Amino acid sequence: MLARYFKLALSAAVILVAQHASALNPKIRLQDLNHVSWSEKDGVPGDIQSMAQSRDGWLWLGTSDGLYRFDGVRFEKRPMPRDRIFNLHALDNGDLLVSYDLEGLTILHPDGKTEELIDTKATTMGPIASMARDKDGVIWAVCVTGLYRYRDGKWETMSSGPEWAGRSFSVLIDQYGRVWASNEKFVYMYDRASKKLQRLPDADLHGSLLQSPDGRLWVARADMVRLVPTPPTGQQLPRDPNATQSESRSGGQFDRDGNLWALKCPYGICRVANAGASTASVIIPSRQADDRLDQQWQLSALSTNVVLEDREGNIWVSTQSGLDRFRENKLIPARIPGPTAIYSTASDTEGQLWVVEMLNRAVWRVSPGVPPERDPLRSGWVLANDRDGALLIAGKRDIERIYHGRSTRIALPLPPGTQPPDLTVIGMLDDGKILWMASLQTGLMGLVDGKWLPRASFNLPKRIFMSAAGGVGQLWLSHNDGKLTLYDDGKLSEFDIGMIGAESGIFPGPQLVVGGRDGIAFKREQHFVQLQPRDAEPLRNVTGMAVTADGDRWLNGSKGVVHIRREDWEASIAQPALPLKYAVINVLEGYPGRAAMDNRLPTIFNAGNGRLWFRATGGLVRLETAELKLNTVKPLVQLLAVATGKASYPLLAPAVLPPGSSNFSIEYTAPGLRKPEGMRFEYQLEGLDQGWQQAGTRRAAYYTNVGPGHYRFHVRAVNEDGMVGDTIATQSIEITPTVMQTWWFRLLCVLALLLAIYAAYRYRIKVATSAIARQMQARLDERERIARTLHDTFLQSVQSLILRVSSVSHKLPHDSATRDKLENILSDADRAITEGRDQVHNLRSGQDIEAALNETGEILAATHPATAFAVVVAGVRRSLQAPVQDEFAEIGQEALRNAFAHAKASDVTARIEYAADSLILSVSDNGRGLDAEEVKRRQAERHWGLTGMKERAKRVGAQFDIASEAGKGTTVTVKLPARLAYDRD
Repeated sequence: MLARYFKLALSAAVILVAQHASALNPKIRLQDLNHVSWSEKDGVPGDIQSMAQSRDGWLWLGTSDGLYRFDGVRFEKRPMPRDRIFNLHALDNGDLLVSYDLEGLTILHPDGKTEELIDTKATTMGPIASMARDKDGVIWAVCVTGLYRYRDGKWETMSSGPEWAGRSFSVLIDQYGRVWASNEKFVYMYDRASKKLQRLPDADLHGSLLQSPDGRLWVARADMVRLVPTPPTGQQLPRDPNATQSESRSGGQFDRDGNLWALKCPYGICRVANAGASTASVIIPSRQADDRLDQQWQLSALSTNVVLEDREGNIWVSTQSGLDRFRENKLIPARIPGPTAIYSTASDTEGQLWVVEMLNRAVWRVSPGVPPERDPLRSGWVLANDRDGALLIAGKRDIERIYHGRSTRIALPLPPGTQPPDLTVIGMLDDGKILWMASLQTGLMGLVDGKWLPRASFNLPKRIFMSAAGGVGQLWLSHNDGKLTLYDDGKLSEFDIGMIGAESGIFPGPQLVVGGRDGIAFKREQHFVQLQPRDAEPLRNVTGMAVTADGDRWLNGSKGVVHIRREDWEASIAQPALPLKYAVINVLEGYPGRAAMDNRLPTIFNAGNGRLWFRATGGLVRLETAELKLNTVKPLVQLLAVATGKASYPLLAPAVLPPGSSNFSIEYTAPGLRKPEGMRFEYQLEGLDQGWQQAGTRRAAYYTNVGPGHYRFHVRAVNEDGMVGDTIATQSIEITPTVMQTWWFRLLCVLALLLAIYAAYRYRIKVATSAIARQMQARLDERERIARTLHDTFLQSVQSLILRVSSVSHKLPHDSATRDKLENILSDADRAITEGRDQVHNLRSGQDIEAALNETGEILAATHPATAFAVVVAGVRRSLQAPVQDEFAEIGQEALRNAFAHAKASDVTARIEYAADSLILSVSDNGRGLDAEEVKRRQAERHWGLTGMKERAKRVGAQFDIASEAGKGTTVTVKLPARLAYDRD
């Protein structure tokens, strides 16, 4: 088992070494670090006795209430065999060793499974105070009964006895593989050559073992840290890079830059800068600390337990009441005492930053790393620099000019009156020709050739809201009306800046930029163009701008400091429609409030060498752009759970969700302890999402109305400084279909739908057929009525008339001419009677289709001797409905006439098929085929034969069809269902 752990150790160690960030800068005071405290109201358990950071980035917390883990956002309790945790130690392979207050040792694997290494019923080792694993995979542990090791699946006693009675402190394996152990009496080293545990002779060496970055070994107890004399090793090697994160220490911790973080000195925490490089053998933290936090309001509690440095360089301190984290802010406050943060800033020719607090007119000198220094001999309203770089301090009655340490004074103008009053100066500006000054008492005035001239002496706009110096003799002036004016030695030019709204700043230079309520714009030729960022909020109300030596731009805006890299700025200037890329340094990095707008003065001071000062509503802060420390630790994204509204499901392969789970969420995280608020995530659900979805800081993906099937979820993370994680966490998800979502149910639904459509079709056919049948029956009834009427009235009347005429003719002489005429008339009347009877017969029984077609075809064939004609009858002849006979006969005769007249065919055939389910009449020829254009032309000439055939077919409910192909003839087909065609038996 342990061999398996060791195989993973080397690769894990390489990963962690490459991902370590730098430690906290000792030049930054503890009170200026980013300090966050968590207490029970935030979910952190109380009385944290041990901490460790595992390879995947989780911060583990051992408490009397159980084991917790923290990803920077949420505390989560993990199930363990027992609750009362004593100590933790993270191994290189991702495992976590967990010991308990009473006894027992558990290995917690990364997959959440646990493994017991001590049978608490069979051993009496007692609680394990500290544990570690050597390069051979052997676990070493110290407890109240001695020193033990776990090898080849069993425990071995390395040392025990009275000298171990009492408190045991720690076990440590150094960079050379040597095993060190300590209790409250002695320090021990295991000699691998002799395979014996050696006790160091110095009885004053005892306490918690710790190492400085150079690899030296120390012991810490109470308010003392002592160097441990160790056997020579030749070349001195640094300590293991994971030493500060694998296990917390109660006696203190050397961070990776050698600063000693000590606890209980005598309470709270204190820091001894660069203690790891000390040549002294003893360090007394309470005396040598350069900084400390020992007030109740400075920590979650002054009763501290253990300290740990994580892989991102954060310092964690557990207390009896909570958890505290310290990290560097990018911005460092100046902390100028005073009632307000309304400042005016400028520097002298030596680079010293001067600050005037405008409310009480106090003058301060501000330098990095030391508290601000007030100048007791000076006071002022406003600071500025003239064109020579001299510092100008506007006082009540004069302006002090300091140039290379030499001070001269410029008297301020006196307003009318007998007593010279004090002036309240609100602004100064030197354009290279004129020194401009504005006060509440005099308004705007300009110093020309040593004389102050009123505003009326200059060709200035009536209203001036903001101003900035341009070239020599030039001023850029805004008026809070969407316009910007260039004052050039008395000449005025106007520009439109309405696109940015109410202006907040004017920033001259090779590229003039203006800021306002709605963003920033730059001057291109004779007009201004607004830049279009993706989120305009950080670029609103920009009141300061500076350009560092590398060409990057730094803005002071509504959300904090905005950093725009030179290449991104140039890209947006070239194409303003492209979104401007930028980064924001906000309140999470020490920005106090928002950019100051109180006195319309510039809010950024560029001190050179990458140092910038920003004036915000909450005070003055400093940014060392050349020393910005990026978090180079790549985030390791991890999936936590797949959950529906009813339950959570294990992360198996795949995670199988029950039927009907159309709505579900996937929780994920990436432990980032430095600035978890800046961690960004992207995710994608294959099979649903078209591309990567931007989740921002949200640590869960939500899906609704998802159908059953197989999906793959991917998520990746990017830390606050844009460092992209190497891994993409993937989870297969299977949503089980409900009965109604199965393929066979859907197939049944399709079949049922088809059957329903077919039934509806059959019903529609039945209804239509019944309607046609009723119409045909009505026509039959009408024909029978007409036939009866003809037979019973008209024909009988004609027959009676014939008899009467015949009786008259018989009375005439045989040789009478009159009798001959009457007999001829009687012959014609007999023929009429015969024709009438034939019509009556036709009305009752219809035309004979075969006879009609034969008669018409023979007549047409006689007039077209080159065309052969035949009638073909197929099937058993059946009696037809009379209307059907009439309509089919008329359709067939019309088709024959068209074929003979237009087809130019050599053969025309009429076919009558008495099929079981239908009556089919077709007339086909082998002629030239049907010409669509000719059909349209003949219809335009009012030849309606084709239309008439269609109408006749529709009248009896028959299907009419014409099939034709050029050069291969035409076939006219009429098809009628049997129930409409044949007489009922």
